[in-house]
Formats: sequence, C-alpha cells, structure tokens
Amino acid sequence: MPSILGAIGVFFLASPVEAARLVLWRFSPNENRLTFNTDEAVQPRVQLIANPTRLVVDLPGTTFGRPQVEQAVGGGIRAVRVGQFDDATTRIVIELEAGYSLDPEQVRVRGTTASQWTVELPEPEPGSEPIAAESVAVESADTVAESFSPLEAATQIEELRLTRDGLFIRTRGETPDIDEDYSRRRRRLTIEIENAAFSPEVVRRELELNDYGIERIELVQAEVDDDDPPTANIVLYFKPDVDRWRVNVSEFGGIVLTPRQSSILAGVQSPRSLTAATDSVSSSLPVPDRPIPVPSPDRPAPLPAPTQPVPDVSRSRVTITIDPGHGGRDPGAVGIGGIREAEIVLDISRQVAALLEEQGVQVVMTRQDDREVGLEPRVQLANRAGSNLFVSIHANAISLSRPDVNGLETYYYSSAGERLAQVIHDTVLQMTGVPDRQVRFARFYVLRHTSMPAVLVEVGFVTGDQDSRRLADPDFRTSMAEAITAGILRYVQQNF
Repeated sequence: MPSILGAIGVFFLASPVEAARLVLWRFSPNENRLTFNTDEAVQPRVQLIANPTRLVVDLPGTTFGRPQVEQAVGGGIRAVRVGQFDDATTRIVIELEAGYSLDPEQVRVRGTTASQWTVELPEPEPGSEPIAAESVAVESADTVAESFSPLEAATQIEELRLTRDGLFIRTRGETPDIDEDYSRRRRRLTIEIENAAFSPEVVRRELELNDYGIERIELVQAEVDDDDPPTANIVLYFKPDVDRWRVNVSEFGGIVLTPRQSSILAGVQSPRSLTAATDSVSSSLPVPDRPIPVPSPDRPAPLPAPTQPVPDVSRSRVTITIDPGHGGRDPGAVGIGGIREAEIVLDISRQVAALLEEQGVQVVMTRQDDREVGLEPRVQLANRAGSNLFVSIHANAISLSRPDVNGLETYYYSSAGERLAQVIHDTVLQMTGVPDRQVRFARFYVLRHTSMPAVLVEVGFVTGDQDSRRLADPDFRTSMAEAITAGILRYVQQNF
C-alpha cells in the first residue's frame, strides 16, 4: 500500500464554536511546504527548537477538534504532527531527523489572507542543532498576494452546499468516481472520490447541520506516492438512529446526498433543478399504449394495466441505451428445453426499444441481431452517444438441478443507478407477477464503466421450472418488455 504523503482535515460542525478552528492542513514533501487554513483570522507564532530539532507552529486562539495526527515524511524530515497543545492553542510540529537542522532565516511564513498561511522550509542539512529556541519571522497576510494551489486532480471539489433535502457537493472536471462505505452501526458514512482534490473554497462556509441528523462532516485529502492520483474522502458522522443516506453522482457536476426519507429525486440531476417527487412506486404506472396479451396457464397473470395515459416524454430529449446481453458465438446461459439467453433477451430488448421510440425516446442498441459484442464496445457506444440511461437485459441461470430457483433480479453499481433499478424492478413485479429476488449491488463491467445511471435486469432463470416456460412464451416476453419499458418511462418522467 502506498504511503500517505498529505492529508487535509476539514470539519463542518453542527454547532458554532467561539474559537477559530484549524480546518485544513497539508504538508507537501516535494516542496517542503506546509499549508493550513483556519475559519477565522489567526496570527501564527513560529520558532525553531532543539533536542530534537523541530519547527513549531503555534496557532493561538485556535482549536483542532480531533486527536493528534502524525504524517511520516522522510528525507531529513521525520514527521509532521498536528494536535491541541492546550485549550487555546493548536500546534503543528515539523520534526527533523536526528543530526539535521534548518537555517531559521530561510524559513518563510506567509499569509495569503488572515486565515490562509504557508510555511516554506529550506532543504534540511546535516549539522549541529541550534543551542536555543529561535523565532522565525512571520510576514503579514496583507503583504502577500500568493494564492493557495490545490492538488492536481481530474475532479476538483469546490463547494459544499445545503439544499432543502440534503447536501450538494459541487465539483469541476471529470464526473466523480465514488465508492461509499457505511460503518457497522451506520453512524459514519465515508465517500471516497478517486483522482479528486479539495479546493480551499470548500472550507470557507459554515454549515448548520442540526436539521439533518449530522454531527459533523470531515473532509480528508490523501496524496499518495509515485504517480498515483490523490483521493478525497468525505466522511459524515451521524447522530444515533439516523436513516441511511443515498449518494448520487450528477452528470452536471457534483454529488447529491439525501436521506432516504427525503423527497428529493435520486438520480442524475442538476442542482439548479432539484425537485420533489414521491419516493415510493405508485400504483399508477405509465405503460406503452398497447394491450397486454392474455397470459398462458403456465405463467402468473400480469396485474391489470393502469388506465391513465402514457406520459409525454418526447420533449425530454432523452437517449437510452438498451443492451441485449451476449450474442453470436456467446449464447449466454442455455436452460431447460435448450432455451438460449442471447435469443430471449434480444427479443425482449428489441420490443423495449420499439416501445420507447413510440413514446418519443431516442434509443441506442448495442446489438440488433445475433452477433457477438464485447463488453468494452458496449460501454463505449453508450458513452459516446451521450446516453442518459443504460439498461442491460439478461436472463439468469443456476444449476439445472435447481429448477426451484425462479424470479426477477435487478442489479446496479453506482448510487445513481440504484433508483433506476428500483423503479424498473418494482414496475416489472407489479405488471408481471414474477417472484421477487430483490434489487442487488454488483460490479458488472457494463455497470462500472458507463457514465450514466446503469442497471442490469435479469428477467428470469432459464434453468427455473417456472421461468423457463415463461421465457419460452413470446406473449410473456412481450409482457416483460412492456413492464421494463413502463419502468423506464416512469423514471424518465420523474427525472427529466
């Protein structure tokens, strides 16, 4: 595991405090530079002290708000420590290796503003330690126009902003690539953003978080060795009994965090257009304006179709990629009676595409006939087309010795895809009556590498006694296509 070279600790507390707070710090070994921000004006006191040789930066009237942290450095500097020296002073210590020293006259302490400071060190050199403590000159913040330079990263995190339903994190650059992790008791949510860095602007606004069940937010910036990009971590600490939060990536630049009981739309959306919508699946679901075929006795009867008209989505300018799994030399799963996954899902996918186009939706298909298409070309086609949604259609399989396993599974990878998966899944269950095998998280290639909300629908088990008969029935495949289409249209109507 690469060693951590830099860390920025940022805290947004649920209640204000009287003292200034150290909200950001970073030591760059390549530049021998310490950078730190406080939320209020501060006047550092800096001195070089012997036995062992260390540069001490005291911040009077400032609190740190967390246990002492230490960063190992190397190359003449042993470590950097940050902690609370006493009730009114935060102390940053840059400790040198034994036998190394600094020329205090070459140490430069500069204030970009009264709350943004840099400490530039010369290269440590072997030599005798100073006999006594020696103060270091601190330049006034008014005399320096130098600005803070954030880490280079594909995604810059520029702002944290409260919305009426949660928290919006504004980003610039590439769409954030995130991974989220809850602690065992759900008191802490960590969002890891790859190749990302925090802008100093992100810490300049105090957030009142009492109404959201959040005790504090911590931002931690990690810079790693070699050519690895930096990683930004956003950590939310919750009060007891707070419901789980959703994390959604926005293609418009940002990350949307909402409690699950929130009315906010969960999916890709602009912070300029966050609107309220119900969080449960309505019994009035939009379906294509076609009759549902009468089912055969071998499969469950679909629920009655809603009577309200199909929603008009023609003005939404939505593009959806439909991805029939497998094909060509890859038949996918082969089940009872020799039914082949590739043929079943191609039929369903073609019908879904036709139904969507009837409703004014632009459709891109990764394959339209029985041909083999690799996973990467499927993803590239969807990304290049600028699709708003990606729906991959498959049929499941298990051992032929388990014909009792039947039902619908719908998979997602990103938070942005979870809502889409749930809407499609619930709609299919309601309209077809197939067994429910849940919405599930998975790391399928086509879900991880698409740049839009993406789901993979397993329409049934070709190895299942019930599902194999259903999937072999053209009428059921039409019902399945209509149900998937209805779920997609409902999501489009709510989110675009």
